[in-house]
Amino acid sequence: MQRLSHISQSLEKMKEVIIHVEDSAYEKFMGMLSLCPQVEVVSEGVAIETREVIDLCVARAIREMRADGVFRFPGDYTYLMIAGNEGQAKGMPFFRSPKEFLDYLKELELDGLPGRSTIYDTISKVDGRYPNWTFTDDPKPKEALRRKNIARLFLSAFLKAKRTLSDGFSDNR
Repeated sequence: MQRLSHISQSLEKMKEVIIHVEDSAYEKFMGMLSLCPQVEVVSEGVAIETREVIDLCVARAIREMRADGVFRFPGDYTYLMIAGNEGQAKGMPFFRSPKEFLDYLKELELDGLPGRSTIYDTISKVDGRYPNWTFTDDPKPKEALRRKNIARLFLSAFLKAKRTLSDGFSDNR
């Protein structure tokens, strides 16, 4: 327990910085970092946050969820919009309205989408921030969990798509 306390205190004294470095400056930058013993490079990789890549990841995640039968009701797509707007899916655009969200999904060549009023109605039933959403229509616990799991499954599939694309970019280098 004392070891965990020490680690926790050490982490409180640290800051995490995420930066993007152009390939041409990478070696020089890493050389500068090596001169500072208080700095530790925890992770490095290829940045794949372009709009096209994010769009591809969103589309892949939704298609995977459809194939797995995750969407049981038209309003289930709403949980993706809300989670995205809360910043849960890094890089996903913010949607000011259900129409904007549905237009985005149509741009991704997804069909069989719900109507705007379905999305509006479902939004009005969600309170709080993911994963602590509550629902004003007072669903049974199993249904409330299912709704939260839609967001969880989307985030998992979204990150999986990003990893797959990142691995593909890394392999091509």
